[in-house]
Amino acid sequence: MSYPRISVFAGSANGTASPTRVIEGQETLQARTSHDISVDALHDEIAVPNPFAQAILFFSGGAKGAEAPIRILQGPKTMLNYSDNVTLDPIHREAYVAQLMNDAILVFRSDAGGDVAPIRVIHGPKTKLDRPVRVSVDPVNNLIAVTTIQGLWFFNRTDTGDVAPRSIISGPKTGLGVVRGTRKVIFSPQGKKIIATGRRGGAETGELFIPDAKPFIGIWNYGDNGDVPPWAMMPDTAAYSMDLNPAAKELITVDRGKLIVYRMPQLFQ
Repeated sequence: MSYPRISVFAGSANGTASPTRVIEGQETLQARTSHDISVDALHDEIAVPNPFAQAILFFSGGAKGAEAPIRILQGPKTMLNYSDNVTLDPIHREAYVAQLMNDAILVFRSDAGGDVAPIRVIHGPKTKLDRPVRVSVDPVNNLIAVTTIQGLWFFNRTDTGDVAPRSIISGPKTGLGVVRGTRKVIFSPQGKKIIATGRRGGAETGELFIPDAKPFIGIWNYGDNGDVPPWAMMPDTAAYSMDLNPAAKELITVDRGKLIVYRMPQLFQ
C-alpha cells in the first residue's frame, strides 16, 4: 500500500464506491509496505504485518479510524524478521508467517500477543524451502501451501521441524514461482482446488520477475504433484492477492488498485 490504511467496502460495492470505513493513523502502527492482510471472521479480527517493526498487528473486526491494535506479536522470541505476510486459521486459532530471509514458516497462537515464541517452526534442509513469501492454510483438510521462489510447497498443517514437503507443484509447465509472479495461493476446501497466480511465456533472465510473460490464475486439484499444468486457467488475468467467498461462491482478486469479484461455483464443487 502507498498509504498505510485498511479500507473496508460493502460486499456489493461496485465501480468507484467509497469505503464504508477505514483504519488509518499513527495509533494504528501500520507500515506503508504492508503487503498482506488476513481476516478471522469467526473471532471478528483482522491481522496485518508491519515488516519494518518485525511485528504482526491484530485489530478488532469493527475497527475504524485511528484505532490501536488490540494486540501485537513482536520481539526476539517471535523470530519475526522483516515479515510482510500473515495468514489466520480461525478454526485452530493459529497465525502463519513465511520467513523470506531464513527459509522458515512460523506458526503462532493467533490469540497470543507480545514477545512469544512460535508454537511450531518448519525449517531445515529436508523442507527444501527456498525464499518462501506466502502461506495459505486449509484447516478442514489440515494442509498448508507455501509460495517459494520455485513454486508451491505443501505440508501437513501440524508439521514442525525439519520435515520434507508432502508434495510440490513446480516446473516450466506450471508457470509458477516468484520469478513467474506467483505471490498468492489459496485453497477451496469444499472443491479440493488450489488457486494460484503465475505467468507464462517470456525469457528467463534471472531477474525477480519476467515482465513480458503473460499473467494468469491457475487452478490445480488436491493431490497434484510435480511439473503439472493447471487443470483450468484464467488467461491474461493478474492478481497480487486473492481470496474466496464460499457463501456466494466468489473469487475475489486485487491488483493495481482494482478489486474484481468473479462468480465461480466450479471452485466449490
